[in-house]
Amino acid sequence: MSTRTKRPITASRLAVGAILAMWVAVNAFSTDQTPVIDSEPRLSDLGQYIESSLLEWDLPGLAVAVVLNDKVIFAQGFGVKELGKDDPVDAKTLFQIGSTTKAFAAATLGALVDDGLLQWDDPVVTHLPWFALKDPSVTRNVTIRDLLAHRSGMPAHAFPALTLLNAREVAERAHMLDNQTPLREAFRYSNQAYGIAGLIVEEVTGRDWGDWLKERLLSPLHMSNSEGSPYSIWEDSYVAPAFLGTAPSGQVGIEDAPGMNVAMPHGVDRDGVRRVLAWQSYDNLQAAGSMASNVMDMANWLIMQVNAGDFEGVQVLNATTVQEMHAPQISSQSTFLFTDEGRPVSYGMGWTRETFKGKTYLSHGGGIFGFPAYAALLPEIKAGIVVLANGSTWTPYYPHQEITARVFSRLLDLEDEDWKSRTMTQTQAILEQVDQIFAAQDAARVKDTEPTLPLSEYLGTYTSDVSGPFNIFMDGDRMRLQFEGVGAFSGELEHWHHDDFRLFFDGGDGQAYGSSLVTFTVDTQETIQQLELGAFGVYRPANQ
Repeated sequence: MSTRTKRPITASRLAVGAILAMWVAVNAFSTDQTPVIDSEPRLSDLGQYIESSLLEWDLPGLAVAVVLNDKVIFAQGFGVKELGKDDPVDAKTLFQIGSTTKAFAAATLGALVDDGLLQWDDPVVTHLPWFALKDPSVTRNVTIRDLLAHRSGMPAHAFPALTLLNAREVAERAHMLDNQTPLREAFRYSNQAYGIAGLIVEEVTGRDWGDWLKERLLSPLHMSNSEGSPYSIWEDSYVAPAFLGTAPSGQVGIEDAPGMNVAMPHGVDRDGVRRVLAWQSYDNLQAAGSMASNVMDMANWLIMQVNAGDFEGVQVLNATTVQEMHAPQISSQSTFLFTDEGRPVSYGMGWTRETFKGKTYLSHGGGIFGFPAYAALLPEIKAGIVVLANGSTWTPYYPHQEITARVFSRLLDLEDEDWKSRTMTQTQAILEQVDQIFAAQDAARVKDTEPTLPLSEYLGTYTSDVSGPFNIFMDGDRMRLQFEGVGAFSGELEHWHHDDFRLFFDGGDGQAYGSSLVTFTVDTQETIQQLELGAFGVYRPANQ
C-alpha cells in the first residue's frame, strides 16, 4: 500500500503549455461586491451557486463575468485575493490568464491580416527568415495558420519554463527539436509555436508584442486594466522570471503591489497545504500565455468575439477575421467535460471548437500555476463567460466548466442538471487514477538501495544543446539543483532508489512534481554519462 499522502482536489497538476500579468491604480478599481448586472433573471441565483462552488473546490478566490449580446449581465468576485488576508476579490481584481492569451495572440495577427500586412497562409520564413525547424521542408512550408492551429508538429517541450532565455533564443532552438507529428496531419499543442507567432507580430510591426496588443486590441476594447506581462504590474524582484522559477525576493504577497488590485496564486506544498506563489513570467513565449486581466476587461473581449468583431459600434476586427479564428482548422481532443458526445471536436486559432446542447461551443483554458483561467463562447446565442481563479486543482478547469455549464444551460432555457455532482464524480475518478499511478511508482521502488557512487560524484554542472546549464550541489545536508540565473528553475533532490532521485520543485506548484524522478546513467567505469531530468530532457556532464 502506498504511503504517499492522498492528493486533495487542491493539488495542482503539471500544465506546461501553459502560462502572465497586469495592474492599475487603486482609484480605478471598485471594491463593491455588488454584481454588475444588466438584469438577467435567469441568473438570479448565480452568485449563490458560485459561492457554494468556491467552498466545494477549496478555492481562495474566484471571479466570473457573463455576457449576452452586447451587454455584461453578470460580473462579480468571490473569496479573497490571498489566504490569511481579508482583501476580497472583486470584478476588477487582476489574475494571470495563461493560455487564454492564445486567442489574443491569434487576434493580434488577425489585426495584421485586416491591415493587409500579412496573410494567414504566409510561410513563417517570409517574416522570420532566420526561423528553422529540424526538417528543412517543414521550415519552408509551415505557415502562420499552422502555428496558431497547433498543426505545425512542433513539440510541447518545456525547456523555456526552466531557463532565463529570451524569446528569440527560445525560437532559435526550434531546429534542435524533433517534430512530433508531420505538418498538418495532427493536432499537437505547442507553446513554442505561439511564441514564434508573437515574434512575427514584432517583426512586422516593429513593436513589442505587448505594445501592439494594447494598441490594436486592448485600447479599443477599453481593457485598460489588462497587460501583456507581469512585469508591467510588479517590480522585477517579485516575479518568477521563469515559468517554473522563483521570485528573487522570496515570498511575495498583495502588499508588494501597492495600489494594485491583484490576486495571488495559490498552489499546494509537499504536505498538501495551500501556499502562496509568485506571479510567473512567460515572457520568453509571450504570445502563448503572458497576459493578465480581470473579468470586467475580459467581458469586453467576449462581447467583441460574439458580435463578429464589433464592440460598441467600433469594428475592432473584421467579421471575416473573427470567423476564421473560430473556424475548424484541425481535428483535436475535447477539453470540455460536458461536450456533446459523438460530435466533432476541432481547434481553430486560439479556440477549441466543440458543441454543447447542440450549439457551437468555443473555449480555451489557461494554466499558470495557481491561476486556472477559462473563457467560453456560445456564438449562436451571442453568449460568453470568463472564470478566473487563484487556486490550483488537479482538474484545473473543472470548477470553471461546472459554472459555465450552469450558466449556458440557463441562457439556453434548459432544465437544470446536477453539474456539480457530475464534475465531482469525474474529479474523484481522476484522483483515484493519480493515486494508482503513485502507488505503482511506490511499489516499484527498491528500498534500502544506495546510489552507485558517493553523492559527491553526482555534483557538478550539467547541460544540453537545448537547455541549461544547471548545477547540482550540496546545501548543508540537502542535495540541490539550480539552473543558471537568479530565479531560474531550482529544486531539492532526495534519493529514491539506485541512481534515481526524486525532485521537488521550489517554484511552480511543487506537489505536482512530487513524482518527477531524476535518473543518472552510470557506466561500468563508474562515470556519469547523462542525467534524465524527468520530462525536461536529457543532460550530460558539462566536462564531457
